[in-house]
Amino acid sequence: MNKQEWRNFKRNNIEQVWWWTTNEWVRELLNFPLIYTLYKFKWGKKIHRNLLKLRFFIKKKPIMPIMEYMVTTRCTLQCKHCNSFMPKFTDKTHIKLARFEDFKSDIDKVLKSVDCIEFIGFVGGEPMLCNDLAKMIDYACKQRKIHQVFLATNGTILPDKNMIKVMKNKKFGVQLSDYSHVKNIKTGVTVKFNDYKDMLKENNIICNSYQEKRDAVTWFTMPQIYKDEQDGNKMRQQYYNCVQSCNVICDGKILPCTAAPYIYNNLELTEKVQNEIIDLRKNISPKDLTKEIIEYFSRPNPAFCHYCHFENIQYGLPCGEQVEEGDEIRIGKP
Repeated sequence: MNKQEWRNFKRNNIEQVWWWTTNEWVRELLNFPLIYTLYKFKWGKKIHRNLLKLRFFIKKKPIMPIMEYMVTTRCTLQCKHCNSFMPKFTDKTHIKLARFEDFKSDIDKVLKSVDCIEFIGFVGGEPMLCNDLAKMIDYACKQRKIHQVFLATNGTILPDKNMIKVMKNKKFGVQLSDYSHVKNIKTGVTVKFNDYKDMLKENNIICNSYQEKRDAVTWFTMPQIYKDEQDGNKMRQQYYNCVQSCNVICDGKILPCTAAPYIYNNLELTEKVQNEIIDLRKNISPKDLTKEIIEYFSRPNPAFCHYCHFENIQYGLPCGEQVEEGDEIRIGKP
């Protein structure tokens, strides 16, 4: 790793551990005692950064700040401003519903190749559609090198008794979206936000609803997505400021953000993008996978970033606004 790659690695990996774990919604949902103790002090961030640098030099393995496991691209809702662009998937481009065996294989490979995963989230689509979700959550919670676990759900499917039992783990929390105000939801689907929240409260399961506390106007329009080659300096800054960069495992591939699964499954990929994708289901040793993950964080920004165009973004939009006939989702050149 040369000097520039080391600077990139510090920014994209080491500093991201602090950024993600002290993020407001994460602090409301999960628990990182050492980090939250340091967070109280003026020099806490610097001390934490130096500790992680020392740890990396000793262990020669990176920490995974956050990892999201996308169990499905299908959803019970059709949100107009979905940050994963789920309404734009087609029957041909949807991924298969994740199976426990594939999840275990993917996660075991990652855990052998990294120092630890600070927290992992189960996302979709709507992850409650996945038949093996409870087994996946249970397995993740039992892994010593996974510090915290969460589920992101839209609250349209209530957990059964087995799921509730699994959710009671102290490492686990539910990020429950509040779409109770949303109109024009498709026939047969109902938002059960209050029932879901009451079930979690009755069973002492940690729950956070970011939208509920902020009057459900926290969304913004997504970037326009199309194949492009943008200015390198602009891309580096865009990547550093992007709230969607969160390391997603989708169908056995490590991708850099919530938009990347849509790009990967629906659009023509540049050669740079193809070369950057980490495939967990190929025959690769833990040592070589560690090297690939370090290289992944050592780049100025992922090649996927060139597909995203953040001009004319509108903020403060109602959460969960549904796609209606005639609506245009921001895909393709303007």
